[in-house]
Amino acid sequence: MPIVNLITKEKIAPENKEVLKKEFADVMYEVAGKSENWLMVRFTEEEDIFFHGQPLEEGGIVEIKLVGKLQRGQKEEISKRICDVLNKVLGYGKDSIYIVIQEIEGQNWGYNGSTF
Repeated sequence: MPIVNLITKEKIAPENKEVLKKEFADVMYEVAGKSENWLMVRFTEEEDIFFHGQPLEEGGIVEIKLVGKLQRGQKEEISKRICDVLNKVLGYGKDSIYIVIQEIEGQNWGYNGSTF
């Protein structure tokens, strides 16, 4: 059950959210084998983001949390593809996108009154 949280400084148009949601689902399925049936996507918008002590002009942070472990190559592919998606859909430079991948043991992830 992955969660992809995109944190941006601006509001994202509803049509772009739909595209991003689909693209994130494709990446997580094709690279990590995680079905969209279990994928949660969150958009955290209009946040203050600073880098090098200065406000970030464009770009964002992508937090990916998932149950299980990925290989290094999978993580690199996810990073590449997420950067490509955000560049294509929102026009972000790849050097202004920060991605954090957090792997969580199933026993530490609750859902539906139980854990994985």
